[in-house]
Amino acid sequence: MKTPFNNKARWIDDVIWHQIPRLKIEPRRRIAASLVAPFRPRTPGFNPSERALTLKTQLETRGYTDAFRLMTDEQVAEMRRYFEQQPCFDGGHRQYGSFTIDKVPAPEIQMGRFVEEQFLAAPHLLDTINHPLVLEVAEAFHGCKPTIDGMSVWWSLARPNPPMMTQKYHRDYNQVRHFKMFLYLTDTDMGGGPHIYVPASQHGNELLERRSHSDEEIEATYGPSAPVALTGRAGDCFLADNIGMHKALQPTHSDRLIVVTEYTLLRNRFGPLTPVLPNPDRRYDPYVNRVYLRS
Repeated sequence: MKTPFNNKARWIDDVIWHQIPRLKIEPRRRIAASLVAPFRPRTPGFNPSERALTLKTQLETRGYTDAFRLMTDEQVAEMRRYFEQQPCFDGGHRQYGSFTIDKVPAPEIQMGRFVEEQFLAAPHLLDTINHPLVLEVAEAFHGCKPTIDGMSVWWSLARPNPPMMTQKYHRDYNQVRHFKMFLYLTDTDMGGGPHIYVPASQHGNELLERRSHSDEEIEATYGPSAPVALTGRAGDCFLADNIGMHKALQPTHSDRLIVVTEYTLLRNRFGPLTPVLPNPDRRYDPYVNRVYLRS
């Protein structure tokens, strides 16, 4: 289960989390990261592919990448079926307990979350988040091996309820330097709750407060045509530097199932205190996966 944020064992993570906004985005964030990366493991003879370097450049310039695919359609369908059969919960309405997506118990429920033990056991998930292409992008981006942290899998339900916090514009101050991979497990058009991102906003010094921002604030600051909707079909992935301004659009026509994985320079305060599952035959890099997998 998720670790409480105020756990005393996480005090260093908490200190970092509260100080990140003072870095004023770029270039201080990059400088701070450059002081850490030399002391982290690197892949011997690291030589990223042209495709990985292209994605890294997109990530560093506009803040998000083009969509790409890491699984076959059959694998995507198998992973989605797994989560359709798993019980989930809405953290804002715990009084209803757990439920499967075909039996949502109340109209006010807006989401269905899964815990670490569930999503780490999903078919193809560990292979996907450890895909060589993504790890190449991460190491090129950070200058060292990344740490997989801050994972979440959840349903966003198409309900006529007020938007949740993540469905309002904000910045993710999770770590000094990080990005996230988003994997859609449902077709996600404008009515399906796509990720919305303001290009290049990870470089700016506007609206740095750790709070939600209204659509009107975003329009006044960046212009009405600035935000980009990252729509896609089931199985599409993209990377985003979510210290840039973003939100999830509230679904209106279809429920959205998404897997989000963070590739960070340091651990953040949102992951488990101890690994959740064993690393099967040490198949996955022990350093990269140390937050979630025991080696």
